[in-house]
Amino acid sequence: MAQPRASTDEENAPLLDNPNSTPSSSSQSPLKAIFSPSRPLTLLEKVLGGLAVLLLLLASIFIGLFAGAEGLLKKERGKHGHGGDGHGGWKTEYVTSTATTTQYGTTTVVNPAPGPTGKPDQKICLSPECVILSSSILQSLNQSVDPCEDFYEFATGGWAASHSIPADRGLYGAFNEVNDNNKKILIKVLDSISSSKPSKDASADEHNLAKLKAVYNSCIDIEHLNDVGRKPIIDLVDHIIDIFGEFDVDSLSSSSDLLDESPESEWKGTYDETYTVPADLAVSAEELEQLRKAKKSGGVKWDAPSPRSQSIQDFHEYRPNEEREARITKALAWLHSRGVQGLVNFEIEGDAGGEDSQVQSLWLYQAFGGLPSKEYYEEKPILDLYTSVVAGILTDIAEHSSIRQKKDKRDLISDLEEAIESGQEDAKGLLEELFDIADAEIEEDNWPWPWPGSDGKGSGDDHHGEPDGGRASKEPTDERMEKLAARVVHFERELMRAGADPEYLFNPHFAYNPYSTKTVGKLLPFLNIPTYLSTFSPRTFPVNITVTHPPYLKSVTNLIDKTPDHVLSGYFVTRLALTYASALGPKVTIRQEKKRLDDVLKGIKKGTEENRQDVCLNWVDEIVGFIAGREFVREAFSPEAKAEGEHIIRSIVKAFHEKLPHIPWMDSESAKAAQKKAEAIIPKVGYPLYPNTTNPESLQNWYGRLNIKENDFFGNVLGSTLLEESRTWLGLGRKRNRDSWEMYPQTVNAYYSPPDGEIVFPAGILQPPFYSQAWPAHLRYGAFGAVAAHELTHAFDNSGSQYDEKGRLRDWWTKQTVKDFEGRAQCVAKQYSKYYVYDAEGNKVYVNGNLTNGEDIADSGLAQAFIAWQDSMSKSDKSERLPGLDFSDEQLFFLAFARVWAQLTRPATAVSRVRTDPHSPPYWRATGTLKNLDAFHKAFGCKPGSPMNPPKKDQCELW
Repeated sequence: MAQPRASTDEENAPLLDNPNSTPSSSSQSPLKAIFSPSRPLTLLEKVLGGLAVLLLLLASIFIGLFAGAEGLLKKERGKHGHGGDGHGGWKTEYVTSTATTTQYGTTTVVNPAPGPTGKPDQKICLSPECVILSSSILQSLNQSVDPCEDFYEFATGGWAASHSIPADRGLYGAFNEVNDNNKKILIKVLDSISSSKPSKDASADEHNLAKLKAVYNSCIDIEHLNDVGRKPIIDLVDHIIDIFGEFDVDSLSSSSDLLDESPESEWKGTYDETYTVPADLAVSAEELEQLRKAKKSGGVKWDAPSPRSQSIQDFHEYRPNEEREARITKALAWLHSRGVQGLVNFEIEGDAGGEDSQVQSLWLYQAFGGLPSKEYYEEKPILDLYTSVVAGILTDIAEHSSIRQKKDKRDLISDLEEAIESGQEDAKGLLEELFDIADAEIEEDNWPWPWPGSDGKGSGDDHHGEPDGGRASKEPTDERMEKLAARVVHFERELMRAGADPEYLFNPHFAYNPYSTKTVGKLLPFLNIPTYLSTFSPRTFPVNITVTHPPYLKSVTNLIDKTPDHVLSGYFVTRLALTYASALGPKVTIRQEKKRLDDVLKGIKKGTEENRQDVCLNWVDEIVGFIAGREFVREAFSPEAKAEGEHIIRSIVKAFHEKLPHIPWMDSESAKAAQKKAEAIIPKVGYPLYPNTTNPESLQNWYGRLNIKENDFFGNVLGSTLLEESRTWLGLGRKRNRDSWEMYPQTVNAYYSPPDGEIVFPAGILQPPFYSQAWPAHLRYGAFGAVAAHELTHAFDNSGSQYDEKGRLRDWWTKQTVKDFEGRAQCVAKQYSKYYVYDAEGNKVYVNGNLTNGEDIADSGLAQAFIAWQDSMSKSDKSERLPGLDFSDEQLFFLAFARVWAQLTRPATAVSRVRTDPHSPPYWRATGTLKNLDAFHKAFGCKPGSPMNPPKKDQCELW
């Protein structure tokens, strides 16, 4: 490049003639000759002279432009190494430097600059959407890094440098950005809704919007919630006590039973505020949640079931007295109808093991407790904390329930009797106090006879009754409740110990054990199943019940046989309070006790306040999610986007279908079965049609039985739960409506359902950086297409491969194909087991490749998205280029893919997730997938042996 000239005084001086010199004809300026002629010019000379000046000026301008363009071109060629190779391709100038990424440690990288690889004859897209997208991509890049060294840093390093993790989160990434933006859209909708009540002749839309606004307003008004206090919970507790019996009694049973010894002595005093949940416990909790999801959405490898350790013939015959059986049955039905789990748990699910997986059948699960997984019940400090939380809840309820007020009256009567008998002078005062209480409570009180226990409740011919008739002692309530809490927690721990481990409980092979309803009734003698079912009014009485873990039935029966009624009552009340605590005001004691437990279990710093807006938006989803979904779709989605999304999915399915016969490890029989399954896949994009999210009348009918009040948030939560439970039970024995979804339209997620053979993509995820209809095809396929291909591939991974084209739990691969698949799947598992994150001390924590295997295999579906995009382009015009981006379409495809995995993660969160999450860390989801993909190597010219193009022996390929 030419060096700039030094400045001179002569150059800065005005170009004027020397006034002291004598001009000569040879040195006279041409302009002066024209404009100061020695003789008058003719008209023709003047015209010709003007044209000459104009041509001179134009020639000067073009020469200047040409020289400037030539200089820039030479500069770019020198910068990018575009010499005489004639290719204009990607040529790297290697300048070694070191870059450190927060999440993944220090790596040696190179300092290239991407060269222009786009074709000059492509049209440039200058629409606002393309300009914004181009700017976003440019800002997300770190072009100082060689894409063949570290493609994740190249594609997302700029994004990472310009973003940070919010204080209340452990990570922040592209998914969070989309979710936050979706929330802003919903808040905008909520703010635009009128606060006035709709008139009687208002439209369905107006009524729906009023419900939407009322739900949000009822939740956001925390001052009103705090003023309402505990009363909504107390009303429910009083009802369960009326059904089953009291928990606040004088003493424990004196008979020999499970709870003779003080269980709290085992863990009391072991918790202090410096305690943090051990990593292995966090792992167990996350595994439980992931396995629960995986049963419906695939992604986890299920092993064949092990032999039964116990058959149903081993169960002993136990029959409680009929009165106790009736009370337990009524209490469980009342709790379950309100979404409160206890003792056993019934679910309505598709009959995957039957002939038609769409028929909804009755499943019986074990109970779950107030702690995340059964392993938590073996951790003494957590049991100590949990016991204190349960004690705090029971104390608050006992001191403020109407049952407590009745006991206060009884105590006054007792004191009054003693005062009268002893001739004490304070008898008159006691009598006046008693009348004051009676006047205040007379309308709701049955005063106070019969005494607890004398009406048969809790009594009987065994130790289930209370030896003192249930009369409360003078012992302080908090001390009494502390003892009861220890026994409730002990009982709950025994229930958890009796249950199956999650890897068996949610394994569809292990858990599918259908028995006749009559047989199950015999195995659960404390529960009258016909009476229980009648509470939910199902349209079809189930012939069979699928028991997920048969040995649990005997265990829970034995536990109930040994447990006094007041402990069972305390257990029911605790489950009720923990389920609905989050619907109370933040300053209500029950809510505070629940939050105290949650904060420790989630590792949240003490005193951290919740983001009430986020809390209330989540409740909006829970209560009126489809109304919110309709408004979101109207603001952020279109019928054209839906049609285009469906087209992308179908093209990927088609590409996969055509590739199947050519998969080297799959024999022809399995390939044909796989093609049959691919043809049966049902893609769903945008929003459900049951209820019809596009039809306000459909939504009005869907929520017609839900009475929403702006000043009754707890009632809104309770009413919604009752409605959903009722709706679920009405589906028992009937085929599932294929237009229904498991997600709301605004959800930022996607899923594949093995029993249903569906891949589902809500409108919430079809947002930038995943999708925009205005984008060029290579970017739509690279981002959203990768998500679609991921979910499709789940249908053929080590979980989805166990369900046939009708969603039935069947083996449809040949043994040889299964063997060959496992070998290649293990290649992927070993590859990902070499990947890692860093903890806070800088130590490597490795990915568990077996845990992430299903998701890693699904990520490899990117190859099908690439093929589908290329096929679509071969049949249409060339795509438009983005302004300012000198990348080929192929390169932009892979940039679009990597950008969706942009994420910052705190070390503690990274370690926790790498131990529990079946998905690999985002860094490896991007780079691990691309290392195995030859199309990527070619697009960026990555040489064999480079970090992003490892030796073939270190690469893995399935699909």
